[in-house]
Amino acid sequence: MNKRPKSVLFLVLLWLSLSAIFILWGVYSLIILLQTPSWQELQFLLAPVHFGYLMSTIVWFVFSSIFVIFSYGTFKKDMWVWTTGLIFSTIFLVIFALMLATFMINALMFRDFFSIAGLVTVVLTFIIDLGIVFFLTRPDTKFYFENDKNNKIKDLL
Repeated sequence: MNKRPKSVLFLVLLWLSLSAIFILWGVYSLIILLQTPSWQELQFLLAPVHFGYLMSTIVWFVFSSIFVIFSYGTFKKDMWVWTTGLIFSTIFLVIFALMLATFMINALMFRDFFSIAGLVTVVLTFIIDLGIVFFLTRPDTKFYFENDKNNKIKDLL
């Protein structure tokens, strides 16, 4: 019986952690979305604000679902997780770095709840994503996925 390396288990936990953070922000966006019709002071901006929060809510929940799928694929030893996960994580590192810069400026300028909570969240997600890239590039993790690929090829032959 093949035993999963600890790095793979950490990887599953990191994917699930990202998913949980994205679910929390999705719920927050959904709450704001449901409150926007009552914003009388922003009546002229209501349609774009409502659309923006609707898209934000959808994006948060879609990416959260993708991270759960990556977590499940990692646990089930699917080879596509290694390559796709590395690509996604690298792209997210760039996105999180840009968001980090933006939220740092916002938090320093405005010091409101959204900017500070956003900064804390982006720092957490950036660190988690660095952990994902770190654990994906460990030799035992790569061997874990490659070993499955070799076994599947043998089963086909």
